Parts: sequence; structure tokens; C-alpha cells
Amino acid sequence: MRTYKELINKHNEETAFVLGAGTSLYDIYQDLYFESIFKDVVISVNSSIMVTSWDSSDNDKRYWISNDSLCRRWSWWKDVKKAQCTKVVRDSWLKYKDELKDFLFFSPRPTSEDIVNPDDEGLCYCCSVASGIDLAIQMGCSKIFVFGLDHDAPSGYHHFWQLFDKCYQPRQMKPAQGPWTQQKSVFPIHLKSYNALLKFAELRGVKIYNCSPLSKVKVFEKINSDWMWGIINENK
Repeated sequence: MRTYKELINKHNEETAFVLGAGTSLYDIYQDLYFESIFKDVVISVNSSIMVTSWDSSDNDKRYWISNDSLCRRWSWWKDVKKAQCTKVVRDSWLKYKDELKDFLFFSPRPTSEDIVNPDDEGLCYCCSVASGIDLAIQMGCSKIFVFGLDHDAPSGYHHFWQLFDKCYQPRQMKPAQGPWTQQKSVFPIHLKSYNALLKFAELRGVKIYNCSPLSKVKVFEKINSDWMWGIINENK
């Protein structure tokens, strides 16, 4: 099986966008300039594949990544399968390898969640957003903008697609996601990975921005969309 390591240093000094699935992604998705991000490297995480348009016109800057094989139980899984992008999943998915044609695989980092050894081969695990950020760093991206990283459930909504009209919301074909209390219980582990990634990024001279100003994740510098577009455009 092919591994993610063929992607290392593929996008040196480029800008990357990592799309998480928190509610703040909905606001950015409505932004007039949202489509412009697809000129750069975009790493879609889990259900955020729903806000991409990757059915055709393949290019080498599109990625989808996940740790969670229960993705296969969601109605949006069909969007992943038909998407024209590079798909990267954790090696725990290998039991399904017969249906994962051309997918790349990664192993969890051998170090713990709160330490990133730059000599390790593997990606941060448990949280797919962390895996996506780690991938962007290893691909050589110099600026990483993270969308939908909230760790919050304003008005009871915890995923961006819950703000869609009911007819556009995804369905679970089989049980695929625990209640919000269960999801929150692993956030402390996620935060360890984010802290480790911040140190890894600083070592590589990489800047990470959390584009959700109200996010409960305070590890990365938080900016709003206007500030984000300014940072992007100043170097173009």
C-alpha cells in the first residue's frame, strides 16, 4: 500500500487551508471569497468534503484526510469516493483496503499526543484536524489557515452541516457518531496534539492561524476572515 510519505515537501512555501467541520465553517462557506481558497492547497477533513466541488477537474492541491473509518457510514462518504483529490487515511482503515483504491495511508506518530519528534514518520492522531495540520506542515506549507476548529456547540449545533436546510443535511447509514458529550470528552487529547503541532510548526518556521475568532481552541493565533484575506493577499 502507498503511504502519505510521497507527499512530504510537495508544497514547499505554499499556503494551505485545513477545513474542519465545526459550525464556523458554515460562515466561511457563505463568504463571497470562499471559492478563492481552492487556488491553494486545501485539506478537507471528514464531512467538510461537502463544501468542496471536486467531482471533476482534478488538480494536485486537493486532499481529504481522516482517522475515523466510521466515515464510511455517512451519506457524504459517496462524495469522498467520487472526489477528484488525494485521499489520506489512518492505517486502521487497512481492513477496508479492497474498497480504498488509490488511497494513501499514514501511521500514528510513535510519540505521544503532546510531543512531536520532527524525525518521526507518521501524523498526529486521534483528531483528524490535527492529522491535516501535521500533513500540511510536512508537505512544506509555510502558512496554514484552519477553518471549522471550534470545540463548541453554539445553540446546540456542533457541525457546520447542521445549519443547512434539513434536506441537505447528511444521514448516518449506520450509527457513526456519539452524542456531543462523548465528542467533548476527547477534546483534552486533541488540545495536546495542537500544542505539539504549534511547537513543530515553530521549529519549521510555519505559521498556523485559527480562522474561528470564537473558537474554544486558543493554541493557534485566532483571526477573522477579513484579516485572513489580508494576510493571504499581502504576499501575492
